[in-house]
Amino acid sequence: MANKIQDAFEHVTADSSLKESTREFLAAQRRKKTSVFLHPPIYKILAAACMLTILLCGAGGYMGYSWLLSPVSYVSIDVNPSVELALNRLDRVISVSAYNQPGEELLDGLSLRGKKYTTAIDLIAASRVLRKYLALDEELVVTVAADSSRESALKAGVEKSCSHIGHGSRSVSVDLDVVSEAHGHGLSVGKYSAYLQLSKYDDSITIEECRHMSMAEIHCRIIEHEHSSGHKQGSGNSQSYETEDREEEHGQNPQTQEHGHQHRRNHGNHE
Repeated sequence: MANKIQDAFEHVTADSSLKESTREFLAAQRRKKTSVFLHPPIYKILAAACMLTILLCGAGGYMGYSWLLSPVSYVSIDVNPSVELALNRLDRVISVSAYNQPGEELLDGLSLRGKKYTTAIDLIAASRVLRKYLALDEELVVTVAADSSRESALKAGVEKSCSHIGHGSRSVSVDLDVVSEAHGHGLSVGKYSAYLQLSKYDDSITIEECRHMSMAEIHCRIIEHEHSSGHKQGSGNSQSYETEDREEEHGQNPQTQEHGHQHRRNHGNHE
C-alpha cells in the first residue's frame, strides 16, 4: 500500500506541503492497523484510509489531485486587513486570498499552504501587521463557511483560536452558499456577511462602501441601528470574545451578556 501511495503522489502536482500533510495522515492510519483486533472501531478508519488510497491512485493521480486541491470550506479573517483561507477535506489550507491592500501586507512572508487551518489562524494572529491593528482596538472577526457536516468541528477550532487572541475577536458561521456571492463581489465571506447584516438596516449602504470599512466600523453602525430600532439582528452563529471595555463602549451591560450567546444564522438574503 505504501508503494501505491508513493506512486500516486508522484503524479500529483499539488503543493509539497499539502502532499506531506496527506502522507502523514495516511501513515498515521497505517500505524493504527496493528491494534485492529483490539479496537474494532478502527476498521472504519482503515476503510477511510483505503478509500483515500484508491482516490489517490485512480486515473493516473487525477482523482488524487482533485481530492487534495478541491476546497470544501472557507475561513475568513477580517479586521481592516481582509484575508480568506480555502480548506480541503483534511482541513488543510489549499489557497490563501487577500481582498485588500492591508490583507496583502498581512500575508506577505507568511507560509500557510498545507497547514492546518487553526495553525494558519494562529500564525496570522501572531503577525506584526495584525497586531498593529489589534493594538488600535480594532475588531477581528473569523468567519466559517462550511456544510453542516463540517461546520461544528471547524467552528470549535476557530473559537479556540479566537479565545487565545483575546480582546475584540469573535467567530461567526454562515451558509456555504454565501461564498460564491461574496467572491462575485470581490469580498471575503466575512466582510460580505457583515455587509448583508448592515444592509438589512440601511438599504442605502453599498458594497463598495463596506469594502473600505473595517469590521469595527461596520459593527458599530449595526449596533447603532439595533439600538435605534429597539431590537437586535443576528449575524450568523457567533461567539464573542470581546472584553468588558468594548461591551461598555457599545452600551452593553457585560453582566447581562451570556458568554457564547448564539445569534440566528445569516442566510445571505437581502433586498
